[in-house]
Amino acid sequence: MRLPDVVLQVLQVVTVLAFSPLITGLLKRIEEIVESKRGPSVLQPYYDLRKLFQKEWLIPRAASPIFLLAPFVVFTAMIAITLLIPVLTDFPLPLGFMGDMLGGAFLFTLASFMVTLAGMDTGSPHGGLGASRSTFVAILAEPTLILVLIGVALIAQSTLPYVVIKTLVAGPAAYFNPAHLLIVTAFFLLFLADTDRLPLHSDTHVEISMIEEARILEYSGWGLALLKWASHMKQFLLLVVFCNVLLFPWGLSHSGTIPSVVWAVLTLLLKMTVIVVLVVIVQTSISRLRFFRYQEYLGASFILALLAIIAHQLTGS
Repeated sequence: MRLPDVVLQVLQVVTVLAFSPLITGLLKRIEEIVESKRGPSVLQPYYDLRKLFQKEWLIPRAASPIFLLAPFVVFTAMIAITLLIPVLTDFPLPLGFMGDMLGGAFLFTLASFMVTLAGMDTGSPHGGLGASRSTFVAILAEPTLILVLIGVALIAQSTLPYVVIKTLVAGPAAYFNPAHLLIVTAFFLLFLADTDRLPLHSDTHVEISMIEEARILEYSGWGLALLKWASHMKQFLLLVVFCNVLLFPWGLSHSGTIPSVVWAVLTLLLKMTVIVVLVVIVQTSISRLRFFRYQEYLGASFILALLAIIAHQLTGS
């Protein structure tokens, strides 16, 4: 029996909410194993969220309403993106046409912008440090993202992720097109930068490289929990786009029945596990760069995205 579209929409949101911390825990666990460390449990992000939700949210005296609103705006933006992309089904759900991949990119940018404002809001030196660094990285990364979206639009003649999936699964010609392969590589490099994997590990309290932690250093309690959960969701959603739309556009539910949805969830987690292992291999095989060499790393992804557009124009397909 086919589930109602509204139920499928809710299941997509529940899937992202429930499994996003698990992917973060799995990534950290595999990373520690590769580095010959014992490391935390894959369930550690759940324990951290539970601990933070049980604590009081302390508001700095200098905070304005922006500081208070930021966690709710960021968390809501991640939920909204979940409604736009194919998490479980290869057909659009009721709210799937509210925006395309460009709309999802705008929501990611909105979330980052709010965290940046909140980081500067209290006048904390660390917040200003993280805000300036995140803006520097965004200036370098967003042109590449625009080129990636242009490349996707040229291949599928649409920026709707469901149309992209249909185009790629229709035959090997589109999937193995050099333009598509270059776009996949460019997006993978962007994913590593957006999730603080490369070119340096900025998700740390070491001042010389901290970015994300610096922006939210003034947060505590359940306000910090919302931001941490939203960070897990962002990583999960980027993996959804990478796996379900660009790299492995198979395994999604065609019929919307319970067995097919369960299979879609299991397939998605398997895809993400493969990518997580690949991320750890790449991350541990390449030396970290200094902060101001971000432009070299993101410049490489920009060139790959540009080459994808040129390749598409030259091949005419």
